[in-house]
Amino acid sequence: MPASLPPLNALRTFEVAARHLSFSKAAQELCVTQGAVSKQVQLLEQYLELPLFDRLHSGLVLTDAGRQYLPAISQALETIQSATASLQQSMHASDTLTLNLTPSFSNLWLIPRLDQLRRDMPELKLAMVTGDGAFQFQGAQADMAIRCLPLSLSHEHSTLLKEEVLLPVVNPDLLRQRPIDSPEDLLAHPLIRHITRPQLWRQFLQRMVGGEPTAPRYSHGFEHFYMSLEAARCAQGVALVPDFMASQALARGELVNPLGLAYRSGYGFYFLVPPYRARSVGVQRFHAWLALQLA
Repeated sequence: MPASLPPLNALRTFEVAARHLSFSKAAQELCVTQGAVSKQVQLLEQYLELPLFDRLHSGLVLTDAGRQYLPAISQALETIQSATASLQQSMHASDTLTLNLTPSFSNLWLIPRLDQLRRDMPELKLAMVTGDGAFQFQGAQADMAIRCLPLSLSHEHSTLLKEEVLLPVVNPDLLRQRPIDSPEDLLAHPLIRHITRPQLWRQFLQRMVGGEPTAPRYSHGFEHFYMSLEAARCAQGVALVPDFMASQALARGELVNPLGLAYRSGYGFYFLVPPYRARSVGVQRFHAWLALQLA
């Protein structure tokens, strides 16, 4: 007998046919034709090199080999079914999905919208952990991730949620002290640095002011946008913050974008999903919700 395992579909067909002692009833249970049942049984008999049924005019009868084989096969199939159901149940015992995302996306955008998410997807629970930079799912214990990355088509297992558009935002009290009537007037204010992307202000000023602007006066530097936005709210200077992250502070009048300037940085916010989670209904629905909210 070959050392490899017999075909699983043939084993399943044999178990059903043996239980009913009828190819026609087995076909009904398996939703296939009677001919398909017969073919699968023959395939298993050829594999075993033993007959499993005696085909009599009065119907099917198990051979000695069939009677010996059936209990073990029934138990094995039940074990497989039970193990599969147990695994699926343990993996989906709750609808909690682990999301690894940048602190700024979490603090400035997602957390303020959790009530809306609960109304739109009441069955979903998120377990949120923060991270930044390149992300690898291997060993990360996450179902999905959100990262700010250079715009590219080469990011694996990722979908662009929103292009990064940066706004210069400032406390209105500072604006009253030193009005900003042109892009050059930004240089009269301290500029809050983004220490992990120190080129942002230089690129912004070259685009908006043109040429090589007067040396800017920098304020403190911060690692994350949510820190820069809070510093701007506390009148520490002008910060560059993504438009959707600054929207609530702008709507409340805590910050203003004095000239309505906007700068496309060449970065974007990407939704990342490992291949083994890509077909999850919860992941797909959450992805669609994010895309809709950010549109």
